[in-house]
Order: sequence, then structure tokens, then C-alpha cells
Amino acid sequence: MKTLGTSSPDDTVFFDYLFKFEDGTEKKIGIHLDPVTLEYLPQKSLTGDEWTRLENHQCESCPLDPKHDPHCPLALAIEDLVNFFQEKFSYETARISVHTNERTYFKDTTMQKGLSSIMGVLMVSSGCPVMAKLRPMVRLHLPFSSILETTFRTTSTYLLGQFFLKKRGKISDFTFEGLLEIYKNVNMVNRSMAERIRSAAGKDASVNALIILDMFALDIPLSIEEQIEGIEPFFRPYFEE
Repeated sequence: MKTLGTSSPDDTVFFDYLFKFEDGTEKKIGIHLDPVTLEYLPQKSLTGDEWTRLENHQCESCPLDPKHDPHCPLALAIEDLVNFFQEKFSYETARISVHTNERTYFKDTTMQKGLSSIMGVLMVSSGCPVMAKLRPMVRLHLPFSSILETTFRTTSTYLLGQFFLKKRGKISDFTFEGLLEIYKNVNMVNRSMAERIRSAAGKDASVNALIILDMFALDIPLSIEEQIEGIEPFFRPYFEE
């Protein structure tokens, strides 16, 4: 069994992904996060390749300077993942288990959906300043989540962030306008990263995983009001006198 990363000690947040393919082979990906900052803790030195360089398809909204950050932190975080699965097609199926600090998840699904779940962790924890706004969600990461689940978690996380801003006497937003802006920038990051990966990936699993993330980035802003209307009945006890 090939392994990328290892099991995490108790003082880190961990996500151990195990892919079991139909031909009997297995691949394991272990992700470690700092328990306080939720930043990615790579298990080896990240040197980077040509496609990970910051100037290679750098995002329009990226505030980083190639002079100080020669490599894109997000690309560095997913470099091994892209290399690891570059010979896999997106439609290949696998039984995927995800072992976390609290529980274990199982799902029979496609490569692209499994990789999308992993990239959802690595991208927000990588150190990318644009994706960092979504980082609080990663502590309660829900593998293979639906649009409804993701919308619930995203909007709840955003509102909690606004509550903390208000506690600190700062301007807060409870209209979701700021969340729409966040996802506009996330969408831009996903598209730029897909261009990077296309220049490195042999087959299409890694790119398609990003396309799924990009679909979430598009669907959530477009469906926030619609999804909230669907969620509103769940809160009926709040409305009762």
C-alpha cells in the first residue's frame, strides 16, 4: 500500500484518507493540521516544482509577492497529491474511508469526489490568504458533503465570524454580502489552480476534483438565498412564542 503522510499524533488535527481500488490496490493520504491555527503541517520539506511557482497562473486577487513567496503556498500543499494521483482517471471508483480525530467516514465513490474532499482540506489550510477565510470550517470538515450541508456549514461559519468581529468592536455583516465576495475570490483561485494542475497532471482526476470545488464555489453564492429558504423551516422553534 502506498502512503502519502502518516497517522497524526494526538496533539494535531488529522484526516487520514484511504483509497481502496477495485483492482485491490490501496493508497493512503494523511493530512495534519495545527490544532490552534488549523494550518497545514507538511510531513516533509516542500521544495516545489515549476508549476507551483507563484507567477505561474497567479490569481488576480493574490496579495503575495513572488520576491518573498516564490511558490504558491496552495500549490505546494497539493503538489504531492497531484503527483500521487496523476495516473488516475476521474471516473475510476474506490471505497474511500476518512479517519479523523472524532470519527470515521466511508463512501463508495469516484476518484474526483475523493480528491475534491481532500483538496477542500488542503486548500484552506495551505496558507493561501484568499482561501484562509474558509479555514475555520476545516476543523469540522465533512467529507463528501452535499450542497445543503456545505451551505449550512458555510453560512453558519460566516455568521459566527461576524459575531466575533462584533465582539471586537469591528464592522460586522449579517447580510452575507461578504460571503458572496469570499466565494467570488475562491472561484478565481480554483480556476487559476486548475490551470496550474493541467500543466502538471497526466490524467484528469486532479483537475476534475478542482472542478467539483469550483462548482461548489459557484453554486453556493447562487443558491444562498434559495438554500436559506429551504433551511428556514428547521428553525421553527425559534419563531414560536
